Amino acid sequence: MNKPIAIILGLVFVCIAAWALINPNQFMRSLIDRLEELGYDLQLRTRVLTEQPKPLNPIIIVDIDDKSLQAEGRWPWPRSKLAQLVDQLHKQGVAVIAFDMFFSEKEDNIATVVREQLGKQNLLNPSLAHMLQEHESIFDQDEQFAKSLADSQSVLAISFLPRDRTQNELPKPLFSLTPAEENELSIISTKGYICSLPLLQQAAKYAGFINVFPDSDGIVRRAPLLLEYKNNVYPALALRTILTFLGEKAELITVPYNTTKKIEGIKIGNRTIPTDAKAQVIVPYIGKSFTFPYYSATDVLHNNIKPNALLGKIVFIGTSATGAGDLQATSIQSPFPGVEIQATVANGLLGNKFSYVPAWTLGANFFLVVFIGCIAAFIFPSLGPRTLTLIIILLPISLLFINNWIWIKTGLILSLLIPVILILTLAIFNIAYGYLFETRRREQLKDMFGQYVPKKHIDEMLKSKSSFALQGEDREMSVLFADIRNFTSISENMPAAKLVEMLNTFFTPMTEIIFKHSGTIDKYVGDLIMAFWGAPLKDKQHARHAIESALEMQDKLNELNARKSNQWPGLKIGIGINSGEMSVGDMGSRFRRNYTVLGDAVNLASRIESLTKFYGVNILVTEHVQKNQSKFAFKKIDKVKVKGKEIGIEIYEVVCLNTQLTAELTQELALYQQALEKYFQRQWDDAINLFTELCKRYPDTTLYQIYMNRVLIFKNHPPAENWDGVYIHSSK
Repeated sequence: MNKPIAIILGLVFVCIAAWALINPNQFMRSLIDRLEELGYDLQLRTRVLTEQPKPLNPIIIVDIDDKSLQAEGRWPWPRSKLAQLVDQLHKQGVAVIAFDMFFSEKEDNIATVVREQLGKQNLLNPSLAHMLQEHESIFDQDEQFAKSLADSQSVLAISFLPRDRTQNELPKPLFSLTPAEENELSIISTKGYICSLPLLQQAAKYAGFINVFPDSDGIVRRAPLLLEYKNNVYPALALRTILTFLGEKAELITVPYNTTKKIEGIKIGNRTIPTDAKAQVIVPYIGKSFTFPYYSATDVLHNNIKPNALLGKIVFIGTSATGAGDLQATSIQSPFPGVEIQATVANGLLGNKFSYVPAWTLGANFFLVVFIGCIAAFIFPSLGPRTLTLIIILLPISLLFINNWIWIKTGLILSLLIPVILILTLAIFNIAYGYLFETRRREQLKDMFGQYVPKKHIDEMLKSKSSFALQGEDREMSVLFADIRNFTSISENMPAAKLVEMLNTFFTPMTEIIFKHSGTIDKYVGDLIMAFWGAPLKDKQHARHAIESALEMQDKLNELNARKSNQWPGLKIGIGINSGEMSVGDMGSRFRRNYTVLGDAVNLASRIESLTKFYGVNILVTEHVQKNQSKFAFKKIDKVKVKGKEIGIEIYEVVCLNTQLTAELTQELALYQQALEKYFQRQWDDAINLFTELCKRYPDTTLYQIYMNRVLIFKNHPPAENWDGVYIHSSK
């Protein structure tokens, strides 16, 4: 490879990286955000290892852990025991008690339960009934818990919901929004909530939500300080706890942005907490789990702690017990106790130690990508492999520590992962180009695709000058699902060895047919074959080849059944085919991978295959497959909505090749088409007459019976005026 080509290709990498940074495409933005999140995770772990900050003194966690459950009994504990826990904390001089849990259901009163049970069994005499009723208040554990909460500074939890469901009553909000503020501000809005019983909530006086929203990869990096419900704004548990501890109020800090206002932070006394526009903060993790002081709840209950250990403390009560713990995946560790996330946010609020991402980060990254990338593109082709290897090793480490130093000193989080990736890519490209893209091209293609495609495909790929790889891409393709019907009942009555023999006898010729028609085997899943057309080699006739395979597979199955032994029953298969845009590539883990297709079009093909049994047909295709296929005879089956889809789609049965049509079959198709048109035109009487005739002539055809039942129902109970003929399938 000569130097000018290397420089040009290097500049192409720079342009791609710069374009990726500013591209508004949702997929690209998600990819960039994911890379930046990974960079943040790496920086955070480096910072914790190098700086090792300590939590502020007032914050501790009382943990209902495995030790506590072993000593006190299984969770949930009676409210009387929780009342004892609160009383003990109050005696120890705790400043604020915050529960990372809510109590939405009433506790059963044992006196009431005994009275009702004895009454049902006619064992309750008037004297005993009077005594139990008279002493019910003694066993009212909710009342005991409420009294304990009222005697202390307590904060209970709220869980806001994304659906319209409410339970109990919300406490007083932090503040309310005007209609203009609701439209302008981007505080996360909720539709429902669950909070504690009114008796307990009124006793505690304060409450805060415990919701955290993981990023798309399931990692908790940010936490909302505020959430909005019906124009009212409520604080997070951590924020409400700190406000209670400090005796302060919270105020929004907003700045004008064009014609609207945006949230920039929250003011607590003389503290200014930086947030994003949604009132979220980056969780200021200071270490792995159990960095904060933890006390076992059973030790607190029995006063087995040092004197004055809890005096003046902010206590968060949560549980890390096995099977009952609120555990989250975080940047610093997974799993991580949810109660410690609340304690971490509270620690940040108390010390005003929050990191933030400045608005100009994107511009800085773009400049670095273009500036450093161009320098590397011109210089790297002149450097030897040893120098480039040294750059690959030292550059990421150097930038990581520089970035970490800036973070510690200023609180700014600058994501340099994209520029680093670009430099590493250019260095590796200049080292490995010749080896990876020239000398091993033939071997790579054989290794990559030998298990997926027929040998003739690989020969064509080797002859072609186009590049083939396993990276994902979107293509217009066709996908086929073929499933053995009633396989469960067949397998239950067959020894495992015979079952394997049967499947091998079935899969081998079916695979040969798919290969014959230029298809690629995706996978075998139990009794199911999945195959696709259009990758790795592009195929403009992918739909036709898929249909031809399906017809031949049915013919081959009939042949197998005709000459089968008595070792297994006759087999039937349902085949579903769909065409559309799909993502194709090599997917999986480093232990096992598969060259496969993904996307809505693939899911739809699977749903269509499952409908073959419902309609009693062998091959079903969508309108995307049927379009422009004049070689085959089709029968329109229905217009349906399958589970998971919002738009109706027409489905067709592949009857046969046009050359195989008989006069009788042609007459049947014409009569059925006429009946179907009457059905969709809502001419129920005509449709009944035609479907009656079809059922009489072809009594074993499930489809005609289905439509006969539908027409009879619609005649008596006509569909809505806007009915478009779509039939909704609610099951897969």
